[in-house]
Amino acid sequence: MKFLKAEQVGAAKWRVLAIPFGGPFNGKDLDGEFFSPRTDIKPDWFDRRPLVWHHNLDGTMKAEPVLGTADDTEKADDGWWSTIWLDRSHQYWAQVDALLRAGKVYGSSGSLPNFVRTDRKTGEILVWPYIEQTLTPTPSNPYSRVEAAKAVSHFAEANIGLSPALRGMLTDLDSPADLRDDLSAAKAAECDPGATLRARGIALAHAATALRKTHPGDAR
Repeated sequence: MKFLKAEQVGAAKWRVLAIPFGGPFNGKDLDGEFFSPRTDIKPDWFDRRPLVWHHNLDGTMKAEPVLGTADDTEKADDGWWSTIWLDRSHQYWAQVDALLRAGKVYGSSGSLPNFVRTDRKTGEILVWPYIEQTLTPTPSNPYSRVEAAKAVSHFAEANIGLSPALRGMLTDLDSPADLRDDLSAAKAAECDPGATLRARGIALAHAATALRKTHPGDAR
């Protein structure tokens, strides 16, 4: 996989659906709550946010928990997306990179508990200052997916929209550079590029196990 700026900055670039709208459990996450387009994540509070492993709650990790940084937070129809940069010099870079390529890692966001506001009747999260980006195998909301950044940019160049399901499949494509010509041709012929991707992609991961660790504080 060729990552943008990888050689210049010594980091691998991915995109993560940091704050997904809705959830797979009747529109909510495992905690019975959900983000919506109305959720105020205070996007302008920070230009960059730390990228950590499992909210720094994995007792088996013996290295620095900060894996890199997250920036370029943007709002889309399915939620707030961020660009994450993995530090290639990190002790666990190879292991985390392998998990990302295998589609076994999700995103999750951290906030400040005393600033969070939630509608207790509906479960809608109204205020969630986004201060931390996490990579985890056990997310509260499996909609928070991580994808290879360059492959998705080729869809944008071809003016082809992506559903959340198809975005997830792109993580498993070894050579996203090969997509550009195929996507342009598909668009010109008014074909459905999803058919090709479904044949090449793997099935999306199902809901996270209900036996995931219970975390103190607030994390999604």
